[in-house]
Amino acid sequence: MSLDIYTLFVCELYVLGFLSIIMVFAWVGSHYDRVLGFTCLSLVFTLIAVFLSSLRSSGLHFLPVAVGNVLVMLAYGGLLNAFRRFCGKPIGTHWLLGALLWALLCCFPAFYYSLPKRVLVLCIACVAYTAALIQLVWQARDTLKATFWPAQLLLWIHLLFHLARLFLDSAMPSTQPGAIGGSDFSVYVILESILFVIGLTFTILAMVNERMQIALKHTSLHDPLTSVWNRRALFTEATKIVARCRRQNRPFSAILFDLDHFKSINDRYGHHQGDQILIHFCEIVRELIPAEGRFARLGGEEFAAIIPAGARDAEAWCEAIRLAVCTSQPNDIAYSVSIGFATVTQGQQDFESLLALADAALYHAKASGRNCTAQHPVPAAIS
Repeated sequence: MSLDIYTLFVCELYVLGFLSIIMVFAWVGSHYDRVLGFTCLSLVFTLIAVFLSSLRSSGLHFLPVAVGNVLVMLAYGGLLNAFRRFCGKPIGTHWLLGALLWALLCCFPAFYYSLPKRVLVLCIACVAYTAALIQLVWQARDTLKATFWPAQLLLWIHLLFHLARLFLDSAMPSTQPGAIGGSDFSVYVILESILFVIGLTFTILAMVNERMQIALKHTSLHDPLTSVWNRRALFTEATKIVARCRRQNRPFSAILFDLDHFKSINDRYGHHQGDQILIHFCEIVRELIPAEGRFARLGGEEFAAIIPAGARDAEAWCEAIRLAVCTSQPNDIAYSVSIGFATVTQGQQDFESLLALADAALYHAKASGRNCTAQHPVPAAIS
């Protein structure tokens, strides 16, 4: 069964028009995300280029050959911009190079009227642009857990298709109407481009959605000022650590921190300097915390941590943090921290109840003059 090239051509126009409309609404709905914006621009360029290519059957040459293929190059450039923005890279002028090269080559009759030469340059440009897209997706692999391999597979298939076209397309002029490339190979070009543009459009939408989900998850689990875990994240992670310690029959400790006289620091030096103190303290703890430990800001100047360690190791770690805080003076501001901790060596005590015991130890540390570490159980008061 042979494929009718004119039917495929009309189908591609409808597909491109439909995808362009979807992308416009997605772009507006995302508050004008630039990745989706450049993708939308690329689809519009492709739609116009495909329409212009049909004018070849009406005897026109300049619009389909020169203008149409310049728009194809701009469409690839738009995709390049979309992927560069996704990776956080600047736009620059790279995306215009293909269009400028094609416009320049069309000034030479030996190229302008030669279908084999045009097919050769077009294939090389497609391969070059697609290779650049593959490289950009590879650079973003750490942030694309779900969509990395689908994007890579789609782009590699597109690249290999145009490599194969270099050898399989005879570049003999076709008498059939609507032939995009102007040769008998056009039917395969149209079919592949339909599948590619559908796949790539929804892949880009999935990539942007995945990035948004990752950003929202990060925001929901981290403190916006200090970038450490928040209370919700700490309790989630602590549940995993407690379960692992129980399976391995290991002790674990809950620790509470409270910066001493923090309100006085805010009143004396201002809230900006107070924020810098909070950030500085978090940097100290993150440098010293064990790899398996978790540290979070509970609110204000209160912080908490859980580490898979016994009482002796937990006390040594707490003292290391306290001494590091005492010896540091960020922006010539001296401050200290009171610490309370509690340890479970056996039994089924959960993190929340252990944190309550650490809170009692912290209260004892503050009552003992602050700037010290206290362990639960605290000594009984003398009556």
